[in-house]
Amino acid sequence: MNTIEAVPNTPSPMSAHTGRARTRSGIPRPSTGRLRLRPTRRGRGFVVGVVDAAGPDTNGFAPRDRVAWRDRGQELGELVLLDQTDVLGVPDWISDEQVVSYLAPGLIARALLRTRPVVRGAEVRVESTDSVVAEMTAAWVRSLGARVVEAEQAIAIRDEPQARRIGLGSHGRLAQAAVEVFQAIRAGVFDDVETIEGRRPNLAA
Repeated sequence: MNTIEAVPNTPSPMSAHTGRARTRSGIPRPSTGRLRLRPTRRGRGFVVGVVDAAGPDTNGFAPRDRVAWRDRGQELGELVLLDQTDVLGVPDWISDEQVVSYLAPGLIARALLRTRPVVRGAEVRVESTDSVVAEMTAAWVRSLGARVVEAEQAIAIRDEPQARRIGLGSHGRLAQAAVEVFQAIRAGVFDDVETIEGRRPNLAA
């Protein structure tokens, strides 16, 4: 069974002067438009965690909110500072494991479907060198009532860089795409897609 390893969460030492917990990383309170985040899981292309503190003018985020952000491969400390435009909100009803397993390939699948919309009863061929993207795209196609086939004459959905750019451009577009992926997960669209094995939090992803 594939597993996704948790990010270590060790107690913070207490300050001798204030009696308040301080972080081992020494990361300060977030400034305007930034969030201080506590990572909890790391998987394929994304990290999921919770908001530890929100700086001024961070619209829509508050402490203890669940969030996700792109994994850039760096070592993860106890806390991370990011701009709010680099962070996506995560609903309470989705698990950390589902986020890190399905969000990245789901976003790509959604982008590919946006470039070649399908209708009920259509025959569709999915082309991708990424087996997980191909599997999730095919699952989404079937959920729309179309058939996934290998026939050359079928409508082709191709995993190409341009399709990814169109579907995953701005932060606003990415946030809306994430909502649709989360809704598909909740509807059970990807239930037959195996979860993706996570990496140790302190290793490049």
